Amino acid sequence: MERRRKAVTGGGGSTTGALNPGAGERIAVTGFGLVTPMGFTSWSSVSAVIRNCRHFAWHETVLVADTPDGTALRGATISRVSGEDVRFGLTGSERSLALLAPALREATSGLSPSPDDAVPAWIINGIPSGEAGALPCPADILPLLSPAEYLPVGREGGSGRCLFLDRVAEAAEALGEGRCPRALVAAVDSLCFLPVLEELLVAGRLLSGPNPEGIIPGEAAGAILLEREESARKRGAPIYAFVSSWGHGIDPVPRTGGRPSQGRGLTEAFFQAFDGPPTTGGEMGLVVADLNGERQRAMEWTLTEGRIFGPSHRERQLWLPAFAVGECGAAIAAVQAVVAGVALAKNLANGEQVALYSSDDGGETRVLCLDQGDFADRHALNRWRREQRSKTNERGT
Repeated sequence: MERRRKAVTGGGGSTTGALNPGAGERIAVTGFGLVTPMGFTSWSSVSAVIRNCRHFAWHETVLVADTPDGTALRGATISRVSGEDVRFGLTGSERSLALLAPALREATSGLSPSPDDAVPAWIINGIPSGEAGALPCPADILPLLSPAEYLPVGREGGSGRCLFLDRVAEAAEALGEGRCPRALVAAVDSLCFLPVLEELLVAGRLLSGPNPEGIIPGEAAGAILLEREESARKRGAPIYAFVSSWGHGIDPVPRTGGRPSQGRGLTEAFFQAFDGPPTTGGEMGLVVADLNGERQRAMEWTLTEGRIFGPSHRERQLWLPAFAVGECGAAIAAVQAVVAGVALAKNLANGEQVALYSSDDGGETRVLCLDQGDFADRHALNRWRREQRSKTNERGT
């Protein structure tokens, strides 16, 4: 898809713009990590999302009505990560670290703890914790991250859902201006904690018999490594995708207001990402959306899709990771970004571009567009991965 592009302007933490490949380096996605209830790696989790697999369970404490008349109760449906390191009963800070550690290790594999490889990082944490300022980063990864900005997220007004894409745009601007060779953005969140579930229950947002348009709370941790193309090629890093553009919008009718959405904020965000009303938006082969079962979000996308995308000779796919991993709050955009990157690397995106978007309950919306990287299909990706394993084995012997 041909897309008009404008040069990145520095300063101010702008979250709208597009990279101009004629003016400087392209920004590559060279690493990602993902932990979901379906797996502890990006590949296993994304494979489950593509196959529409689920790992839902019942919460043993929170009960929701299971019949329209409210006479039968059952445990609230949740999607929770389980395993030796993320066992039930962990505190907020313990679970943040247990979920985020594998994602960070996967995303930063191949980097060395040296001053030349120091990575500016943004770590977003939506899990409630009584320990103020506790950075959820394992000791072996912390030397790679410098400086590391820690962003704990509150639940008020739905804030935090757009933070991941905000920081991806900020990192892309910093890289495009040459302020650093690479940067990392990570997020972790869980809506499966009892206080959060109780708030969702009181607000009437949990999926149940009387409320078929509710959400299934989930949890996840994800991270992506962004890098200037020159730096990536110099160290032989894989280039899964390129960041091409992003956009920002504010809906004048937030979901918390109780009125039907008109989709204006999301429409504006797409217009900015496409650098104006597109004439070829129909060529976008895949959109990775943050729809989670709630009616307001579905209406917002329906209104936006008709304005943004024109007729196309190919079918445009819509992937909904939250229907597989559950609603992950501040981490859902990280899940979407990794899913989009893997889709491009495996040639599952029905084209060479992917758009993903996130929106807060308060009306903030973000759109990010990715272009295909060096891998033309899954066979090329698998060959590269086999070569890397072979090189690792040779070094080991």
